[in-house]
Amino acid sequence: MRRGRVLLPAFEQHGLAMAHVISTFAVGGMLVLAMLTVVDISLRYFFSTPIRGLDEASGLLMAGIVAATFPSGIMARNHITVDLLTDLLSKRVAKIGEAIGAVMLLVMLVILTWRMGIYANRLMLRANETVIVGIPTAPFWWGATALFALCVPLQLVVTTRIGTELVEAFSRKRGAPSVTHREALTGALIIGGSAALTAILYVIIAVWGAGMSATSLALIAFAAVWVPLMMLVPVGAAMGLAGLLATAVLTNYEVSFSTFAIQAASFLGNSNVSVLPLFLMMGSFAAAAGLSDDVYALAHALLGRWRGGLAMATIGGCAGFGAVTGSSVATVAMLGRVSIPAMKARGYSPALTTGTIAAGGTLGPLVPPGSGPLVIFALLTQASIGQLMIASVGPAALAVLLYLITIMIYVRIWPESAPGRSVAQPGELRAALRRSGPVTVLFGGVLGGLYLGLFTGTESAAVGAAAAFFIALWRGKVRRETFLAVIGETTLTTAMIYIIILGALIFSYFTGLSGVAEDITKLIIGLNWSPTAVVFLLLAIYIALGTFMESYTIMLISVPIVTPLIVGMEYSILWWGILMLCVVETGAITPPFGLNMFVAKNLADVPMSAVFRGVTPFVIADIVRITIIALFPPLSLWLVSTMFS
Repeated sequence: MRRGRVLLPAFEQHGLAMAHVISTFAVGGMLVLAMLTVVDISLRYFFSTPIRGLDEASGLLMAGIVAATFPSGIMARNHITVDLLTDLLSKRVAKIGEAIGAVMLLVMLVILTWRMGIYANRLMLRANETVIVGIPTAPFWWGATALFALCVPLQLVVTTRIGTELVEAFSRKRGAPSVTHREALTGALIIGGSAALTAILYVIIAVWGAGMSATSLALIAFAAVWVPLMMLVPVGAAMGLAGLLATAVLTNYEVSFSTFAIQAASFLGNSNVSVLPLFLMMGSFAAAAGLSDDVYALAHALLGRWRGGLAMATIGGCAGFGAVTGSSVATVAMLGRVSIPAMKARGYSPALTTGTIAAGGTLGPLVPPGSGPLVIFALLTQASIGQLMIASVGPAALAVLLYLITIMIYVRIWPESAPGRSVAQPGELRAALRRSGPVTVLFGGVLGGLYLGLFTGTESAAVGAAAAFFIALWRGKVRRETFLAVIGETTLTTAMIYIIILGALIFSYFTGLSGVAEDITKLIIGLNWSPTAVVFLLLAIYIALGTFMESYTIMLISVPIVTPLIVGMEYSILWWGILMLCVVETGAITPPFGLNMFVAKNLADVPMSAVFRGVTPFVIADIVRITIIALFPPLSLWLVSTMFS
């Protein structure tokens, strides 16, 4: 036992170091690929001589690069979970759910590695090559398989560590608090009940699933995803195992496991897979270069002289910062550290302060170009990434405008919530404009190139990442520690999201195979509801989901079911993607569980009631915006229709 306690930390240390080295080289290689893509665009545009075969090579290399981020994500335990019931659990009881989730993730990784190896071997036996330049594909997939294989012992180490922590948490050491009756009862109800119900659902699917209707099987499978989430099982593992089991019922286990590998390989080999990591890298380099501070300073120079101007500047800063991060919670956390102390110092009320920063965070995923959720939606639905980004311009501008109007009305109704007008400092606007030149070039270059058809959505991410890197380099911000921090942020977020996607792929395959989307469509048609009524019902459901789940998770779970229904009613998939994102982000500021509100509360250290009062006017503004977008699709689609092909 003592020897195990000595060896385990050593395994963790060496595993973490190995994972860090692998991810550093891989993500560094992604930056090189981004620069080569910029060269390829330039050669194509000016000389009509692109780099031959770069797209094929990039697709294969990116499969390995994404796989190379997984070991670091595994060692960091960086997984998305649904923490709706976390406050009801003690840390000791929650550790039980974490241990169960670790085992489930380990099982999924074993199956993925095993079948990816078989897939790579088949490619080798067929001597498979790329179409244009004839690059052998098997070595790349063997490399990806080796990286997945590395994840298995690393996850085993993590699982063992969690098990050790669990034993220590419940051990009766002298002076350690004993398990209370409340802890035991709560743990039994939530963790024990969820574990037992999950096992029952798995048995029902495996034993009786073949005799069920498609709708009944799909409902049981959805329950088999949601119930484990209540005990903090990673979303990717919950979706992956439920999808594998349900697919096996409709086919057999051989087909189910093979499909898992084929779906994963098809996704990782897709040229669009690089978009999200590249935009994440762009956001990290842009933040390191200080571009978010420049945007906030410009917004303050333009709006600060009005009553409530600092709150308006916070909205503008959130829009600018969100454009490079694409994350709602990250926008609240980063801009909140700057804006909340400044607003407090100038006498803004706690309600307006926290409501502004919580609502401003929802602009992060909507303002292009760095919208991660839109990229995920595009990957899941095969929609155009570039068109989705251009389609989000109008709704994003409307969101900012409505928030500014909301603040104007707010300070007029409650004048004590904000100080009077401030006097602009001489030269403040001119200095802010000068400093914001690089961020204007970055956003204008990426969106302008997309709009004018100079490059694709995938290439726009490469342009953004390379441009943000050179801006940071020009400003002297790229030092060793900065570069490693960017690599680390990109690695962990990529691994976190793409592990979920791999689980979502097989679950999406099951939903398509079962035909449940068609059954739901027929059911709704039989109700004789108008398409508008169906859309608004879905929007209400999404607002409820958004109160306790990240937009990534909601899209991954729901898109396979809902999108066919929307397309079947002859709505534009671009319009639906934007509308879905807007309504999900509204959920992040909707009481009682909106995630952004809790982040803002912790930063400002104010009562939750003050946050509720502050966000309510912004929720009303969001409802107005969602209604306008839902009833007037051209707001999203007109700019797309004018794009150059």
